[in-house]
Amino acid sequence: MQNKRNVWITISCLLLAGCAEPNIIEDLAVLEAGAYDLSESNENPITTTVLFPTVTKEGKFDTMTLTANGKSVHDNFLKLQNLTSLKIVGGQGTILFGERLSKKGLIPIVKTFTRDPEIGTRVKFAIVEGDAAKFLKKKLPSVEDNAEFLYNFLEKAGKQNNILLTNQYRFLRDYYDDGIDPVLPVFSYEGESIELKGLGIFKGDQYVTSLSLNETQILNFLIGDIKNGTFMISMKNEESGENYQLLLSSVLSDNDKKVNTKDMSLEIRLDIKGSVIEYTGTMDLSNEKHQKQLEDQVEKYVITCSEKLLTKLKNEQSDPIGIGRVVRNRLSYETWHNMNWTTTYANLNMKVKANVNLINIGKSK
Repeated sequence: MQNKRNVWITISCLLLAGCAEPNIIEDLAVLEAGAYDLSESNENPITTTVLFPTVTKEGKFDTMTLTANGKSVHDNFLKLQNLTSLKIVGGQGTILFGERLSKKGLIPIVKTFTRDPEIGTRVKFAIVEGDAAKFLKKKLPSVEDNAEFLYNFLEKAGKQNNILLTNQYRFLRDYYDDGIDPVLPVFSYEGESIELKGLGIFKGDQYVTSLSLNETQILNFLIGDIKNGTFMISMKNEESGENYQLLLSSVLSDNDKKVNTKDMSLEIRLDIKGSVIEYTGTMDLSNEKHQKQLEDQVEKYVITCSEKLLTKLKNEQSDPIGIGRVVRNRLSYETWHNMNWTTTYANLNMKVKANVNLINIGKSK
């Protein structure tokens, strides 16, 4: 509903445009979402697809999509305007980028948004596996409006996991900061379902790899403090061989990063507390010995997954954690400016330590 409120706010502003040309609601196509892809044409390399709400003569709500290929975003906008008798106006809450375009680089597209007053800095960004246009056009029996579904999905995901709270402002902030790289959520579509696959990792403005949802959880811990989070873990007890799941809620995590600029090493210390909501293993957690064993297993899980993830990010030369920021803040401007951070980051020795405290054990099976 939030996305629809944004649309009606946009319409109201247009109707209150003073002495400007009057706008009639029935004559407007107020965009809810846009999708950008690489086309197959060298002459017109950018494909733009827009979605906007419509109302049938019977008063039934529906949506319509329009697609155009052109040399630029603005070239496509002019072509889209010629495909409908309605006046196209901004107001979109979500913008999607196709996989191929994301890998080529997004900054030429995103820069045009900053010069468009109808696209706000809080418009949500996301990547789509495959073509973003097909994703936006997809008809699902349980979804009335794809744009509203995506907006609400991203809003909810951002509240549950702060790293998924991505928008134009955050993307550009991290892109222009030489101590961190941007991230964007990655969606997929197959059959009659839309799924959040994980997190897209960037090097500069280029999408280089994706993280699974489990890796995204770990990345969230490595970036900074967490308040009132959730943590789902699937593990195997090395002693008994049993597989089990552990769900923690009300998670509090303190993140402390220590940098040694002499030997260029980094230590990340995590202090994690969480309430056990579900535990499918066989240990009796009311027993202090068993509780300590489970805490040790979770600590080992967090450390192992964190160090694997850090290695993966270094191999991709991507720094979504902002380790560059931490190092930069410990150095003089001249030292940082003269440093080849890409080489330093690739050779940086990083270790993770974790302390886990399970609280409010209660009834966990």
